Amino acid sequence: MNLKQVLEQQLQKIEPTANLSVSEKADFQCNTAFTLAKQQHQNPIALANQIVEQWNQQAGNLATATAVNGFINFNLTDQQLQTVAEYVTSKNLLPLATQKPRTVFFDYGGANVAKELHIGHLRSPIIGEALKRVFQAFGHSTISGAYLGDWGLQMGLVIASIIEQGIDVHDVTLAMLGEIYPAASKRKNVDQEFYNRAATITAKLQNMEEPYYGMWQVLRNLSVNQIKKNYDKLNCTFDIYDGESSYQPNVDKILKILQDKKLVEASQGALIVNVAKPEDQKPMPPVIVKKQNGGDLYATSDIAAIYTRYQKYHPDQFIYFTDARQKLHFEQIFRVAHMAGLVSDSTELTHVGYGTINGKDGKPFKTRDGGTIKLEDIMDTVAAATTEFAVGLSALKFADLINQVHKDYIFDLQKCVSFEGKTGPYILYTIVRINAIFAKAGTFHCNFANLSQYMTDNIRKVIVSVVKLAEAYNVALNTLSLNAITDAIYNLANAFTAFYTETNIIHETNPDKKELYLSVAQLTKTALEIGLHTLAIDTVEKM
Repeated sequence: MNLKQVLEQQLQKIEPTANLSVSEKADFQCNTAFTLAKQQHQNPIALANQIVEQWNQQAGNLATATAVNGFINFNLTDQQLQTVAEYVTSKNLLPLATQKPRTVFFDYGGANVAKELHIGHLRSPIIGEALKRVFQAFGHSTISGAYLGDWGLQMGLVIASIIEQGIDVHDVTLAMLGEIYPAASKRKNVDQEFYNRAATITAKLQNMEEPYYGMWQVLRNLSVNQIKKNYDKLNCTFDIYDGESSYQPNVDKILKILQDKKLVEASQGALIVNVAKPEDQKPMPPVIVKKQNGGDLYATSDIAAIYTRYQKYHPDQFIYFTDARQKLHFEQIFRVAHMAGLVSDSTELTHVGYGTINGKDGKPFKTRDGGTIKLEDIMDTVAAATTEFAVGLSALKFADLINQVHKDYIFDLQKCVSFEGKTGPYILYTIVRINAIFAKAGTFHCNFANLSQYMTDNIRKVIVSVVKLAEAYNVALNTLSLNAITDAIYNLANAFTAFYTETNIIHETNPDKKELYLSVAQLTKTALEIGLHTLAIDTVEKM
């Protein structure tokens, strides 16, 4: 059903190396004539003309091909566009390329227990959830874990502070945690004795010693309940709310595996694994898997997590979503996992590093007094600017996903809540406009039988935009970035706006034309809703 896939298969019967790309100058474009011309020392224009002639003879029923200065442009036939329109509206699916089903484990969310979620925690759940849904759309099986930071030094710092202040852990509130952790984090940098005490408590906690372990359980439950509420607000769903502590039972097992494979070395009282390769272009530091005081590190827990998850789920690929600054950490632990045989050689270990959200000054987004903005506050601010939470959430998510994942971006509140341009509210408004049309039109039968007879440039652009939205899913899958999908959603909404502006849908007197126009509106709405669902954005009936 995927037209690009069908066209490529037909084209490769003529030229096996040919590939198609989405084009603004045509529905699809091929530049294989230039590659062939270099190889065969021929004129690319002549080669393109030959391919076009063969194509139009053999597959002209799929698309018409034309040669333009060596490029080959393909425009889908009305029949193929009708097939797509009928498929999307009847199946409520986009015509995606077929793929061999795989199992993929997604690790995103990355919240820390005892710390309030802030704007730095925004991108991971937004990007991770959307990409998970892209994989699901292609029929892949997915498992998602929130992987909470619940076993590190921050817990020792908080527990040390609570004990020092004589506070009963059962009396601690989220608001109190919001004050205790930042103060303890600052203090550790200037108070060596306090830092040492917190580090010792962390090590004892990791050995499940009391009273630290019992205090930790109370604090973890308090934090996790709030973390879940925030993720629910973002429409982010997780199969597992695990964390570093979940894999603590397997840490010793991992260390034994590493030792048995002679991968561990002693270094200044700590245990390390050298992961450098001869072909490395940059220095690759060793991974510390055991500290001098016997405590475990993030790396140890992360390696144990990969091992445990692989044993339980046997995924074909792991995809981790974190701040881009953690790139080295994940490269290191992925190397350990493969070196130690903790996953199969064919298992892909992938890190998606995202950029930061910056203010208009180009620096990380902060409050006016320089503090970090709470995640709840940014969600509430955007929702207030649009008067409805679902619209505000669409603004927030679209503003993030319209950017390439790995790049920093500037958060502009006024721009992201605008009802014009590449924004979530504009997309939602397009759907609301279609709902208003349907309310006036009443019941109709979705029918594209007269498409060829009444085809216009604007109708054609709408259906081609749906085809290109399906292709954007391929791009998202290959690049692990959502900007192609958000662009395609915007282009579809824009194409419908042009169609709506030049077409009097409600007052059309020809019943066949009116039915077709309403069907085009239904196609647009269906495709937009599919795309927004993939981005985990809810639609609204009215605005």
